[in-house]
Amino acid sequence: MINSKYKVGDHVKFFCKYKNEDIIGEIINVRQANLNWDYNIRYQIHIDLSYVQWIEEKYIIEKIKR
Repeated sequence: MINSKYKVGDHVKFFCKYKNEDIIGEIINVRQANLNWDYNIRYQIHIDLSYVQWIEEKYIIEKIKR
């Protein structure tokens, strides 16, 4: 596994480009991008009961302590 800055279970504030606002969510999965030219880490974030989104590490603003 590649070195990631955040771990599964961390609560983070990130910029959601689809809603154009900062949102707080929980990381539920971490993976490396599956394209040969893209080696960025992706985080799967659970936002509410039905919405899950994959985002790049550069969109995470800060880790929230809970």
